[in-house]
Amino acid sequence: MAEWFSLLKSEPPLAAAVNELENCIATLTVRDDARLELAADFCGLFLMTDKQAALPYASAYKQDEQEIKRLLVEAGMETSGNFNEPADHLAIYLELLSHLHFSLGEGTVPARRIDSLRQKTLTALWQWLPEFAARCHQYDSFGFYAALKPVIAGVSGVRPPKQITSFMRLKRRV
Repeated sequence: MAEWFSLLKSEPPLAAAVNELENCIATLTVRDDARLELAADFCGLFLMTDKQAALPYASAYKQDEQEIKRLLVEAGMETSGNFNEPADHLAIYLELLSHLHFSLGEGTVPARRIDSLRQKTLTALWQWLPEFAARCHQYDSFGFYAALKPVIAGVSGVRPPKQITSFMRLKRRV
């Protein structure tokens, strides 16, 4: 884990977020009830109603839940019947971005098409991820999951729309 964190911190936009996450993990290691605390926070944040939670679905933030389905079709993908969550789950967005990133190295799909689809995916994600992250900070009593959000955003390349293109050029190293 330390090597991965070190690699992430070498990217200036991620350094502060990774440091915060490392601090949360260090705090966890001295608690006897760390697993119980994390499990309780997970349930409270992601499995309860949206009144005091940070639900990881675009539709929970008044976004078009069909948008991710259209993006998946455009990428030649679909959700598995074994995935028991709605298609607009954060994990699906992150998986699509990962797939697109690695598709650049395969050369089977023109880079321009991949870049276009990545831009659309990031724009769709950016429409609700900031509110999701704010709710994580607001309702995560321990702070671990809230500390993960900026790291996830940075790793996935989520930036305000005018900054997406330049950031993704940096991340294109395959």
